[in-house]
Amino acid sequence: MSSESIKGSSMIVKMTRTLMNEGWSFTPNEFDVIIKAENKATGESVHFPSIGNLKTWLYQKALSY
Repeated sequence: MSSESIKGSSMIVKMTRTLMNEGWSFTPNEFDVIIKAENKATGESVHFPSIGNLKTWLYQKALSY
């Protein structure tokens, strides 16, 4: 997923781009909704069954900055 194809609120776009710069990769579904985040450097992987789970995870990441 490229940073130009990210859609959503400004928080989603900014935080996703920040995480991509830190080594995270994001997998979208056929509707361009992020369903998986993965950091190969740390081995961390997160699946998002809903957009609410994605937003919660991104807000928690944003609060750690």
